[in-house]
Amino acid sequence: MGYASKDIRNILVAGHAGCGKTTLTEALLYMSGASERMGRVEDGTTASDFDPEEIRRKASLNSSVVPVEYEGIKYNLIDAPGLFDFETGAAEGIMAAESVLICVSGRSGVTVGAEKAYQLALKNNKARMIFVTKADLENADYFKILEQMKIKFGPSVCPCVVPVRLDDGTVAYINLFSQKAFKYEGGKQVQIDLPDIGHRFEGLIQAMSEAIAETDEALMEKFFEGEAFTTEEIVQGMASGVRSGQITPVFCGSAVNAQALDMLLFNMHKLLPSPAHDAFILAEDANGEPVELHCTEEEPTTAYVFKTVADPFVGKLSYLRVISGKVTAGEPLTNARTGEVEKISKPLTVIGKKQVDADGIGAGDIGAVAPSAMPPVWSKCPLPSSRCPACSWLSPWPRKATRARSAARWPA
Repeated sequence: MGYASKDIRNILVAGHAGCGKTTLTEALLYMSGASERMGRVEDGTTASDFDPEEIRRKASLNSSVVPVEYEGIKYNLIDAPGLFDFETGAAEGIMAAESVLICVSGRSGVTVGAEKAYQLALKNNKARMIFVTKADLENADYFKILEQMKIKFGPSVCPCVVPVRLDDGTVAYINLFSQKAFKYEGGKQVQIDLPDIGHRFEGLIQAMSEAIAETDEALMEKFFEGEAFTTEEIVQGMASGVRSGQITPVFCGSAVNAQALDMLLFNMHKLLPSPAHDAFILAEDANGEPVELHCTEEEPTTAYVFKTVADPFVGKLSYLRVISGKVTAGEPLTNARTGEVEKISKPLTVIGKKQVDADGIGAGDIGAVAPSAMPPVWSKCPLPSSRCPACSWLSPWPRKATRARSAARWPA
């Protein structure tokens, strides 16, 4: 199924080793119905960690792409390793993502890996969202972790979903947008009466309202007049703040027990930017002149290869993010860095190690291609420099990235 660029979210899932990134990715994949059973890191059965060494170590060593299709939206999750020896996986993934989902363990709190993920998002001007995993554990202290995040990450941190332990020992989650509470039974959401968390509730609402008011003059005026925001105004203001980098929303839940994941997916859709969010991406043509690339399939195809692996079945496999146009089978793609022309045998949708043939990879989407076995053909761009979309990338991607190549298809 093809998706319009506005219905795609490319998200790097990053954080410290052991904080629950792979389990969260697996839970979202299972929730979407793409897998019959939820894999476990301990059993080596997750979609993300399929390499034999990853299974043996029970830890991610490479970045992997796991697309989650849910309610008409495609979330391309890039599960990055948390081990510092393999942090190049996050450097690869950030090149293809518009957003970073930073995982923080509800048991360990803000660790170095979470700080590095946050700084990586800041450095590359990416939207940020935080998910506190393992929030249902008895020793999880959400409010202590929230204070840690405010100290480490600054005033942009804004809680949106808050856990509360009920009298029977189960954990419910308060959605501060709607000011409603939910508990989960077998992964199914059940609304309950709003639990009493004392003065904290009003303080959280006030802090969220202040953050939202700063994103728009009309909302600021309404805030100073003492009027409460509607749910729609909260979501719109929060989305504006997240996409501009003013706000880092904080959600929480349990991946293992499928708690509050529906709220996470809904808000990733509503708050995080799509590939079409930017009016254009600035690149350079072959002569170094600036070129504007728009995320539409009507423009000449331009794609960015952010990772290349040696697959034992298909040979060299290149993961790419399509900037404009559409990558289809048999199309000659010109490597703008070397000038070589490579024919694409077939575009693929990749779910971990699983590869599914696709009709094409549209603008804004992520997929993989296997260049044909033909020797590369050297060719010269037939277009004048003013129309040439070949990219030696400018912001937000640095030129020094290793193993990164751009490719362009020239119109007839």
